[in-house]
Amino acid sequence: MVIIAMALLILVSNAVAIQYATGAVRTAVDEAARTGARLDGTPAECVEHGTEVLRGPGGLLRGTMGDSIVITCAAVGSVMVASATGEFEWWFGGVPAVSVDIVGRSVIEPAVSASP
Repeated sequence: MVIIAMALLILVSNAVAIQYATGAVRTAVDEAARTGARLDGTPAECVEHGTEVLRGPGGLLRGTMGDSIVITCAAVGSVMVASATGEFEWWFGGVPAVSVDIVGRSVIEPAVSASP
């Protein structure tokens, strides 16, 4: 009975960790899209910032859990689109990984001309 209770505790803890990780990836993608959508922003800066938010020194998902997450960015018309794909492994073996495919969008700032 104790073993079953411990296994259940680990399973529930892992489910909570995966929910946190998904939220961290969502935050990184949103931040990346906002950074790339600045007036002087580029898709390369978008990817760099998203990776920094996710895995940087103060990142939300440091460690091995987010190693398979890949962030990509592209300017599509007047919108910066950032996406993250990958998967999270369960702590128990034999359980299929949880796939992650999150997209964030932000409107690119238009150039503003100043009139005298």
